[in-house]
Amino acid sequence: MAADFIFIDTNILMEVFFRRAKYDLVVTSLMALGEQNIVCTSILSLSTLIYYVEAKGFDKKIAHKFIQGYRILDMNNSDYGWAKSNDQGDFEDALQVACAKRHDCTYLLTLDKKFGNMYGKYLSIHTLS
Repeated sequence: MAADFIFIDTNILMEVFFRRAKYDLVVTSLMALGEQNIVCTSILSLSTLIYYVEAKGFDKKIAHKFIQGYRILDMNNSDYGWAKSNDQGDFEDALQVACAKRHDCTYLLTLDKKFGNMYGKYLSIHTLS
């Protein structure tokens, strides 16, 4: 059985790293994905995470070690072009979908309830609640 690429949104990373209110829900959901799947995120999500780590005065070494548990997907000009053409009102989400699509991710996992309504026609979006 081939592994699925599961793309996680920035809010999932932030929830786990900063142990926010939905930490238990997110960790349980990630563990349920199974070891055969590859959990991915974008370089954009990594950049956002590191921005908040710096802003809060946390040690970036811890954040870099944390992110090693995920496959980091690159973004390029074609992602920008796709997002520009298919922007449904949240350009950052459009960039995430473009990246996930280009890397053949099976679905995108998020906490953002509006994400599926905006971009579900382009990629399967699973919202944790």
